[in-house]
This record gives sequence, C-alpha cells and structure tokens, in this order.
Amino acid sequence: MHLVIAVLRPSQVESVRRALATANVTRMTIGDAQGWHDRGGALRQETLLEIAVNDDFLTAATQAITAALEAGGDSAAGRVFTLPIGEAVQLYRTVRGPEAI
Repeated sequence: MHLVIAVLRPSQVESVRRALATANVTRMTIGDAQGWHDRGGALRQETLLEIAVNDDFLTAATQAITAALEAGGDSAAGRVFTLPIGEAVQLYRTVRGPEAI
C-alpha cells in the first residue's frame, strides 16, 4: 500500500482526475495548499491530491498523473511523491489492510 501525493496547479486538477479515472483510480482527497517559491518570493495557490493505492495501482496512478501533466504542457508545475503505508483502516466497516483502500 502506498500514499501518492501530487502537488499541482488548480487548473490541472480536472485533467489529472480524468487520467486517474481512466487508470481505475477514483478515490482521492483534494485539498487547497499554498506553496512558497524563493525565486518569486511569494505564496502560490496549489492543489494537493492524496491517493491511497494498493501496490498493483501505484505505477498506473503515478503514470496517469505525470502523463496528464505532460499533456497539459506544464509538467514542471507538478510534483509527485509516494510513501509507503503501514496500515489502512476503514472505521465504518472495521476492515484493515489492502482491502481498506
């Protein structure tokens, strides 16, 4: 299990969401974020996607995100991070592990 974190511009969210849906990745958390860049010395509005995936979907999810950013012509504006997940729990069903994702 992995957590995929993508930081992108708000205008890129819809194309990334569609690309993820094509890869059968449909559950994610989308939040507003602010990024600081020393070059401009100002805060910039960004969007944060958090996507928990089973190992079988990790490559498909990261490839979908990067392909959508590259297709939009502004791939330098996005960043993608992956982190291992030790455990996942669905509280409403008391399910644990990969099935909880």
